[in-house]
Amino acid sequence: MEKKNYIVGIDIGSSNIVMIVGSKSASGEMVIDAIVSKPAQGVKAGVIENLNQVSECIKAAKAEIEEELNIRISEAYAGFSGAYVSCAPLSDHVYARNPQTGISQSDVDALFLRMKEVIAPDNEVILERIPQNFTVDGSQEVKDPVGSFGRRLSSTFNFILSDKTPLDRLNMVFRLSGLQLAGAYANAMIVAEAVLSEDEKSDGAVVVDLGGSTTNVVIYHGSVIRHIAAIPIGANSINRDIQLNGIPERSVESLKKKYGSAIAEFVSEQKLIQIPSMGSRSKGGVLRRNLAAIIEARLTDIAEFVKAEIKDSGYSSRLSFGVVLTGGSASIEHIDELFRRVTGYDVRVATAECGLDDMSRSQIESPAHTAAVALLLKGAEHGACSVTAKFAGISPRVPQSPTPTPTPTPPTPPTRPITTPIPTPTPTPTPTTPIQNDNGGEEQNDNQADDQQNSGGKKRGGFLDWIKVGITKATDGINKTFDGTGDDEIL
Repeated sequence: MEKKNYIVGIDIGSSNIVMIVGSKSASGEMVIDAIVSKPAQGVKAGVIENLNQVSECIKAAKAEIEEELNIRISEAYAGFSGAYVSCAPLSDHVYARNPQTGISQSDVDALFLRMKEVIAPDNEVILERIPQNFTVDGSQEVKDPVGSFGRRLSSTFNFILSDKTPLDRLNMVFRLSGLQLAGAYANAMIVAEAVLSEDEKSDGAVVVDLGGSTTNVVIYHGSVIRHIAAIPIGANSINRDIQLNGIPERSVESLKKKYGSAIAEFVSEQKLIQIPSMGSRSKGGVLRRNLAAIIEARLTDIAEFVKAEIKDSGYSSRLSFGVVLTGGSASIEHIDELFRRVTGYDVRVATAECGLDDMSRSQIESPAHTAAVALLLKGAEHGACSVTAKFAGISPRVPQSPTPTPTPTPPTPPTRPITTPIPTPTPTPTPTTPIQNDNGGEEQNDNQADDQQNSGGKKRGGFLDWIKVGITKATDGINKTFDGTGDDEIL
């Protein structure tokens, strides 16, 4: 067997759990060696709710890939998403040690050290600390402050936060699956890195990742992540609306992918999609334009919330490259036109292609596997996983006599301790005086964090109420014009 340094990634989604294995070619490009997707069970809104169901799903995907590649996997990276990932800005400053010679690198390091000492609120962990800007003596923003003359160096950092409980459950489900966790990354961040070009990151773009239960929104500008939000509504809400019209659950996803459209007016209203599982009725099916009306209504809701997040970020006027859509539902026909109409920005649909060889790019033409590929690329930056050949170094024996020769036992795969790079709060006493902002006020405490979460829920107007909204009005009168011509059927 050819010796390879494999990178293994597992994307834990609400709809599907995707396991991907890749390796680098001689030219340095990433090659996708295998990818397996299993329907997710035990995951709700990105949170693992049943350890056994999720671990069994991971084991099934792992066994299939190990059989295909004749390897044994004992370590993997994980990608996760959910409404529990958020961001919070915090500003601070330090004074130059020698104002006569200007700001030095040691002054910048001192500012970073102060930010590193900030602890997360209870039951939260800090995933990333991202500097947003630097200013010297409160003057114009500078990209590199070293060498600038001034007495005070200030900066605002964007803290990417996650609830601690979902990450603890992720560790537990990996152990139940017989795997070590090489690292865990928020999909919102790694997907944005994978689908945007350097120009898009610099001049401004918003990435919208349409997941099953959540929609991640990430805004880049000046080559820095400026805003992250998770909207607790996704493709599953579209499926539920379709089911409310009497469509069997097992037919919903294929119906949406094969015949769905994000804009009803682009679809002929006299096209009937027959569904055999609905019974023996001669007209047992749904009009394609009715289906499009359902999809359009829910996607319009999502697009409206994306527009609101962009406005709240403060970067609505600085997105030169507009909106980039990805995720499973981004493949719905005319979805780019719908988002263009709602948000007013240029829109494109993207997959994670950068850094892949030509053969691998042809494997992921759909944006459904963008998060898994982004995780593979991120893992490659940090190193290969612990993967061994099932029968490495063992030659088959030929019996010399009628007496059967016992088959040698395969060697036990080597293991190595892994320190999971999930940030955890330092168990130091909470400082009596929190870091102050430039105006002398406290930046954020636990109650304020709760208030922000509650206000975020109020701002979105109650998602549960939407699920109950009928779609009868959107489809009234369509059946009256049906003449039964040009019927389609799901096979």
